[in-house]
Amino acid sequence: MALAGVSDVYASSSELLKAFLGLHIAPSQLYRVTNCLGEQITTDLPAPVVHLPLAEQEVIYGSIDGSMLLTDQGWQEAKVGRVFTSQARIEAGQKGDSQTRYRLSESTYCAHLGEHEDFTPLFEASLGSYLTNADRLVLVSDGGVWIQHYFDRRFPKATQILDYYHAVEHLAEWVQIEFKGSKSGRQWLDKQKGNLLADGIDVLIEELKSLTDLSSESRQSRDRLVGYYSRNRTRMQYGTYRSRGLQIGSGCIEAAHRTVIQCRMKRSGQRWSAEGAQAMLNLRVAAKSGRWHLVRNRLNSVADD
Repeated sequence: MALAGVSDVYASSSELLKAFLGLHIAPSQLYRVTNCLGEQITTDLPAPVVHLPLAEQEVIYGSIDGSMLLTDQGWQEAKVGRVFTSQARIEAGQKGDSQTRYRLSESTYCAHLGEHEDFTPLFEASLGSYLTNADRLVLVSDGGVWIQHYFDRRFPKATQILDYYHAVEHLAEWVQIEFKGSKSGRQWLDKQKGNLLADGIDVLIEELKSLTDLSSESRQSRDRLVGYYSRNRTRMQYGTYRSRGLQIGSGCIEAAHRTVIQCRMKRSGQRWSAEGAQAMLNLRVAAKSGRWHLVRNRLNSVADD
């Protein structure tokens, strides 16, 4: 019942159980069972995950990002983490720009509605036994300040990467302000993309600083962009990262928002209590991470009693 309740809204889950199994289980009963089990595994999820040993040259990717959920207290941020290895990345065709598309064969997720101090133990539990290979850890993020401070403090040996596509997106927004969509603006942007992909973040920063005769709006936006790049310049050596075969984008954590949260918890008209949202998040990460045994263990312990 809990797996049905985690997979779809309770009314639809009730209808499917009746259609497939001939069982009439009211949506309210599905809710009670699902919510109860979600609350119970709260204390189980911080247990470190035991992963398979790494292969030679295999690296571990970790990402963190936030996703907004509508709750009784208004919109609140649910922090989501995803951990996977380079061998879990499997080629899955080509993108429109002739780049290789990948899918992940397996991941370990974590999620928490609330402060990052309560989230980070869950992220480290997802890393689990990989923590003994901290020098093979690759951390990709969008440059969020608390995330970078946490990564710097907790994982000093890791390779940190600022998501390339976020970096370009911010630059493209400034180009639109300054060049107003002109051909020269597109050409300037393409040139700077090339600089970024050739470890030329310092060149880009100096070019931005050298621009004069800017409008007040453009100058303020440029200064913010320079500050953002300057804070993250050590995380923007994209040519070096690609030469090592590392991914330079955070698309995997963006996809995690859809996988863990959006497809179940951001349906039309949905609003959650803080407790109910966390219970559902617990079950979603357990189901999507291959950790549903945590739920079975809870049920077995009740049966044994």
